[in-house]
Amino acid sequence: MKNFSESIRNSCNLIAETFDLNVFYINPLGEVIYENFKNHLLNPLYKNQKEKFFNPLNFRPSKVYSAPVIKKSAFSEKYILLSVAKDKEFTGTVIIGPILSYSLSKELIDGIVNDSRAFFYREKVIHYYNSLPVISLEQQKNISLVAFHLLNNYFINPTSIINDDDIESTDSNKIEKLDLVVSENLQSGVFHNDRLFEKKVLYFIKEGKVENLQELSVIKEEEVASILSKSSYLRSIKNHIITLITLVSRASIEGGLNEEIAFSLHDNFIQQLEELNRLDNVRLLAGDILYTFANKVKQIKEERYSKTIINCKDFIYEHIYEEISHDDIARKVNLSPKYLSVLFKKEVGITVSDYIQQSKIEEAKKLLAYSKTSISEICVLLNFNDQSYFTKVFKKVVGVTPKKYRDTQHLLKN
Repeated sequence: MKNFSESIRNSCNLIAETFDLNVFYINPLGEVIYENFKNHLLNPLYKNQKEKFFNPLNFRPSKVYSAPVIKKSAFSEKYILLSVAKDKEFTGTVIIGPILSYSLSKELIDGIVNDSRAFFYREKVIHYYNSLPVISLEQQKNISLVAFHLLNNYFINPTSIINDDDIESTDSNKIEKLDLVVSENLQSGVFHNDRLFEKKVLYFIKEGKVENLQELSVIKEEEVASILSKSSYLRSIKNHIITLITLVSRASIEGGLNEEIAFSLHDNFIQQLEELNRLDNVRLLAGDILYTFANKVKQIKEERYSKTIINCKDFIYEHIYEEISHDDIARKVNLSPKYLSVLFKKEVGITVSDYIQQSKIEEAKKLLAYSKTSISEICVLLNFNDQSYFTKVFKKVVGVTPKKYRDTQHLLKN
């Protein structure tokens, strides 16, 4: 065991020296076995009490992580957490940091100081944040991969890295670990600065597509968010969340949710938000808001149709980039094509073929608005016979040609 401890110390020391970052090794009992501060300062907001150093991370030393975790503290620093094992037995956690993804603005730091009532430490806090190493999220992931391999002696898939503020969940059916990826986007002010992200979120809420919320992987940081309150960082984030609540409640009504239910949720979430005084809890609530509204809309939509029709629609959605036939769907739900035609038309109001066509056009609209994929490529991707036929169908369903739609709806800069 002595050789293993020495190996961990050597690995931690190599990580600290190579990347010029603070590195700590904590055993499952919470004892700091190794530390290397690399001459970096301690956050004055911790009042230089080392025993409280990891409290703002909501770190539990006994918790085992299956992959590297990039975690944000209550004071907006980033840390990399890596579980270490010997012979498949958990031995402790290596923590690397603090770091920032972006330099914090003076207004944002002032807000943190005001929230913490650390007025006498203002200059020290400003100096501390200005001294932190600024490392891009991509580079943070690379450091995570190298450190994990060094500590555990095997490689992991980069996609397994968890970029997360708190991967705990009070309801596994509603808040999964990817909720917080969405939450980070929402905190970051994208509802002011990123119309593409906003339209995607509202589309998923309106359609009740709970499972698609996890597709939102373009992460903007709070450090570059627009400031909605110069006196308080927490207040600024809360104001962003209030904007979020208003937007998604409207989207849910458009998706079929009863207005009274939507308004009640709207008011209740704002009340919950105003009662919170910890940034990590505010981030959790943001994910809860999205999944609650999306689930409500999904329930409403599913109540309209039988299980058979829901399965048909799901099959079409899952195979939208393939050539889908009426017979394929009939086989999927174990019905004759003729009976499926009658049942589908009765419940949905249009034929199976028309629904497939409309679904493909809806997907084309997203590609036209959210991507730089050419119209000819979209035509091929969605299995239309030729571009002229695609244009004809698109204009019939949408009212304008694909080119006209892209000219008016496209959100990506050249």
